[in-house]
Amino acid sequence: MQSRARQVSHIATDRKTSVPAFVLNQNPWSPIQLYSIYRLILIGLLQLIVLTKSMSLQLGTYDPVLFEWVLNGFTVLSVIAIFSAHFQWPAYLTQVYLQPVTDIVFLLLLIFSSGGLHSGMGLLLGLPIILQNILRPGQISLLITAVSISSLLAIEFFMQQEAARSDSDLTYAGILTFFIFSASWLLGNWFEKASLTAELAKRRGVDLANMSQLNQSILDQLQTGILVVEKNGVIRHMNPTAWDMLGRPPDWRSKPLRDFAPELNAHFKHWIKNVCPKVVSYDIKHWRTTELSFRLSQLGTRSSSAALIYLEDTSAQREKQQGVKMASLGQLTANIAHEIRNPLGAISHAAQLLSESPELTKPDHRMVQIIQENSKRMNTTIESVLNLSRKREANRENIELSSWLQKFREDFVRQSALTMKQINLFVEPADAEVQFDPNHFDQIMWNLCRNAEKYAHEDPSNLRLDIQCMQPAHTRDLILSVIDNGRGINEVAQERLFEPFYTTSTKGTGLGLFMARELCLSNGGNLEYVQLKGQGSCFRIVFAHRKSG
Repeated sequence: MQSRARQVSHIATDRKTSVPAFVLNQNPWSPIQLYSIYRLILIGLLQLIVLTKSMSLQLGTYDPVLFEWVLNGFTVLSVIAIFSAHFQWPAYLTQVYLQPVTDIVFLLLLIFSSGGLHSGMGLLLGLPIILQNILRPGQISLLITAVSISSLLAIEFFMQQEAARSDSDLTYAGILTFFIFSASWLLGNWFEKASLTAELAKRRGVDLANMSQLNQSILDQLQTGILVVEKNGVIRHMNPTAWDMLGRPPDWRSKPLRDFAPELNAHFKHWIKNVCPKVVSYDIKHWRTTELSFRLSQLGTRSSSAALIYLEDTSAQREKQQGVKMASLGQLTANIAHEIRNPLGAISHAAQLLSESPELTKPDHRMVQIIQENSKRMNTTIESVLNLSRKREANRENIELSSWLQKFREDFVRQSALTMKQINLFVEPADAEVQFDPNHFDQIMWNLCRNAEKYAHEDPSNLRLDIQCMQPAHTRDLILSVIDNGRGINEVAQERLFEPFYTTSTKGTGLGLFMARELCLSNGGNLEYVQLKGQGSCFRIVFAHRKSG
């Protein structure tokens, strides 16, 4: 409201000072320069008519000497005026008043020396008078108009007295002066209103441009991704956050959404056909890697609707939930250590003392051995859970995957039954880096590769391991896959694969994969199992987006 009040106030001020009519023209000198050319052409035609005497116009019939002097003076003035308009000297306002007034004076003298309106030159007087009211509408221009037409009428009255003229000439003079005055006044008012409207439109355009720039700045600073998509699926706008979430696609403007985010495009098409204009939210895996949550809402009317899409990376929410879960797990494990570990130690110690008794029979020794083995297994389980809770805080560092994985490969071969030829390593891009806790990463990789060595084949010499790192197109996340050529995992086991204490081995605790996944989550990534079409298993680590600087 304040901005609009300032506009009205400024326009009112302009009205008092007589707003120039040609505010739409970026160069206000153009009308004056064009008029100077017109004047020069007019003078040239008049000179040609006088010299050739080929036309039956009554020019200079009343006073030929005065006509000749005025015409020559008008010619010199026209030449000077065209240079003056070109070099824009003197000032614009001076020329706006000076040139039309000078032309009116010269034309009145030419009309007088030619015997009045009977010569047919009266119409030439209309253009400078009208131009004056267009270029600078206001009271001064109306005064000049009134003086000009009064002078023209005075000339005609004088000629009525000097020469025998019919009353029709005087009637013609009245009609002509009325036309000139009416046209000047009407055109002046129209151009003045047009100027005010143009000025207001220009200011509102500036306000709209400033508002658009402000909105653009706000969108660019938002941590939420913003997409504006046309009804036909073409991307109209994308802020930097959304551009980063969608893998920094090049040349995305006016391109189909399906080229960069097919999963998002499928939900968008369904929303357009069946749900629009309701606001809905969906969760997707962008190119089966980045977990995104997005919300769709209508922008504009349904007939010409576009969609406003809000994108959010769920990894931040997942990290918060993981932190709460690990804090609860730490409290739980502390209670376990207090409530179970001490009694378990007493049981184990009592079983050891009992095993030293000489009176035990062979079956009794077997019973004591079972007690000791299960006590050790229970203690191992408790230690694993305690270790998990102690490592709930990830100390992330920049890890160059190519060199780190090469070193891990060498260490694993030295401490396992595998050879270097059995483990293939591929990293693309070669300079790929992730932010991850090195100790957690080492523990995860050892768990995945050790499981493949233990369970993929009965004979480890038949095992082939592929460790592949790549970044899919139109995504920002790196994926590390550990693939073996073993027997694979059945569908029933896949559903419970990452559950704590679930195992298909009599020797395992069932916490290895659970701990590996929890460690990935605590570093902002994720661990998942991918079903292969043929034989073998694939465990995939999706690393969190590496933040720069």
